[in-house]
Amino acid sequence: MTLSAATVSAIHAEVARYPSKKTALLPSLKLAQKEKGWLSTETLAEVADLVGLPHSHAVELATFYAMLFTEPVAPVRVEYCIQLPCALAGAEEALAKTAKLLDVEMAGRFGTRHGHTKDHLIELHGTVECYGACHRAPMCRVGDDYVENLKTDDDLKKLVTDLKQRAARAPRPDTHGKH
Repeated sequence: MTLSAATVSAIHAEVARYPSKKTALLPSLKLAQKEKGWLSTETLAEVADLVGLPHSHAVELATFYAMLFTEPVAPVRVEYCIQLPCALAGAEEALAKTAKLLDVEMAGRFGTRHGHTKDHLIELHGTVECYGACHRAPMCRVGDDYVENLKTDDDLKKLVTDLKQRAARAPRPDTHGKH
């Protein structure tokens, strides 16, 4: 499947914005992923062609960065920071409570815990990344948005309500072209 005219136009704007085509590749891949949900081989090639770089550059970048997905993912992805400030502020407990509220069975150990809702629309991850919001710990990232100060049960209930609303209106991932 090809990218929409709006995404193609946005990618052209990124290329025009930077003096080096390579600099435009990461934001262009993010734009494509936002539309498609993940970056298939075909989408990577299309973005590379639009930016004017070899396909290998797009593949290298997409497989280097954890925020770029080369396999289908849930439309709503939640990543809890569990670095020391968030951990001390209760990130593991907040993650566990969020999982319980969403009826998600978590697998793995501290730092690698993950799970998804039964309908696969929401993924939860206990990550090892620091998102730089230590002063508002515990926190998580939902897509590109930070949700901070998750200290009370009411905060977590509000988060879960938001996650369910996002899942209800999220486009379903394009799984075509998966090899």
